[in-house]
Amino acid sequence: MPETEQRRTPEGLKRLVAFADAVVAIAMTLLVLPLADLASTLRQERSLIDAMNAHSDALLGFFISFAVIWVLWRNHHEILENFRGYNATLFNLHFVWLLSIVLLPLATALISNERVHWADAFYIVVLGLAICSLIGISRQGLRHPELIVDSDAVRRSLAGWSGIGTLIALAVALIVTLIRPSLGSLPLLLLLIPGPVTAIITRAKGG
Repeated sequence: MPETEQRRTPEGLKRLVAFADAVVAIAMTLLVLPLADLASTLRQERSLIDAMNAHSDALLGFFISFAVIWVLWRNHHEILENFRGYNATLFNLHFVWLLSIVLLPLATALISNERVHWADAFYIVVLGLAICSLIGISRQGLRHPELIVDSDAVRRSLAGWSGIGTLIALAVALIVTLIRPSLGSLPLLLLLIPGPVTAIITRAKGG
């Protein structure tokens, strides 16, 4: 018996985006739960500054991951604003992207624990998975024009979002982390480079 073709409606796309938003919100909430647990384990009176200094690694991991998830969601939001439909590949790419999002709280907890080796490398790999899936989503729009809004501005927007610079920064950060694991999360600061460089290149082309 032949399989019936799966219906894919605009309402289905809205549900996919709403589900992704919900998963992101839960992941961001999960980031703060370990900090609440740390606060409840304090056995003696301490000032706020002392308590923050005692758990500086956990706090740094929280702020980094909160910012990372925010940036990933913002990029996802900007890309999906160009879509009016979806296909099976786009659907499956969302599975990969959401998997990386829900893994980030775990990766954050691992890098906050000094006894876990190669936790920073795992964190970088998870980020790479998220970026690769976003690249795949944007490429789907370019390869299947019927999925996106029929507009030159939309096509330029998708073509301009490559994510390659971020992937290169992640690859360098991973190599540095594998060579010098004692640096901890410092190689992640390389992720600050692609944004300004892309902005400069864009302005130069516009000029």
